[in-house]
Amino acid sequence: MRMRRPLRALLATALGIAALTLAACGGDDGDGDPQTLLDEAAAKPIPNAEVDLSVDADMPGFPVLGSRLLASANGPWTADGPGGTPAFDWRAVLRAGGQTFPARVSAVDGGLYVDFMGRFYEAGDELTSKVPFAEVEPGPDGASLEQLGIDPERWLTDVEVSDGEEVGGDDTKLITGTVAKRAVIEDLLGLVDPEQLEGAEGLPAPSEGNLGRVADAVRQARVEINVDDDGYPRRVFAELRFVVPEDLSEEVAIERGRIVFDLELDAIGETTVSIEPPFDPDPLSSLFDFAGAIFGIEEISDLWRPIDAGGGGS
Repeated sequence: MRMRRPLRALLATALGIAALTLAACGGDDGDGDPQTLLDEAAAKPIPNAEVDLSVDADMPGFPVLGSRLLASANGPWTADGPGGTPAFDWRAVLRAGGQTFPARVSAVDGGLYVDFMGRFYEAGDELTSKVPFAEVEPGPDGASLEQLGIDPERWLTDVEVSDGEEVGGDDTKLITGTVAKRAVIEDLLGLVDPEQLEGAEGLPAPSEGNLGRVADAVRQARVEINVDDDGYPRRVFAELRFVVPEDLSEEVAIERGRIVFDLELDAIGETTVSIEPPFDPDPLSSLFDFAGAIFGIEEISDLWRPIDAGGGGS
């Protein structure tokens, strides 16, 4: 069994599936202007950092992968390497379908590599160009969240600032406000390869015409951004709860869901990445074929399409 559209990014797919499924429906503490604080944090260049990233998608009734999909990654990332080429070396874990898949994901010298069960795999240029943390073109002082495709200054209106919790031992200000749901969805969808979803059975392609309907289906939304005393964004948190409209119930197995995106940055300006490209890695496509065989997936749409009572998503 060979996947015609391989499992390129289950982390991104978890975000895209939940959002696109909905497309058929559609106090200031006196320390300065809250909106300015948020704007400057979103645009502030980050030279390097220890990254802790997680996406938790809880969607009861979700076929094949189970009702909950959890992807996490942590480790060093730098945008101030030789020639300005971003590099990272992360320990990653994917939990889906009752199984756990640990891996090491690295970017070095413009290449993207995966170490899974002691074997190394290399992504081609096409896939590497679709990984925001790998393909960004940093400035002389690093790369901002805006450049990485995460733009929290658009995520909130009527911004308020209060004292926040410590992040990595540093004091922070907590920025909250009214959530601009459409802006959050646009940025999360930006992590998904649009060619992977466009025209896939059971999901409409992302477009200007349906993003508003996606936002309308989000019943609850929460966004929090922590900014330290130096103006660096230290934590970006977003939670979306949605309900799938009744007219999609026969096409999509899920009825409701919750997605949590959590990004934390620590040791900014103190982090280095020390890794060499692996020798003679296999193509990453062979790992995707292996993953597809485990879950019995031939098409990306098999991830969200209800399985026939006869037993098969093939």
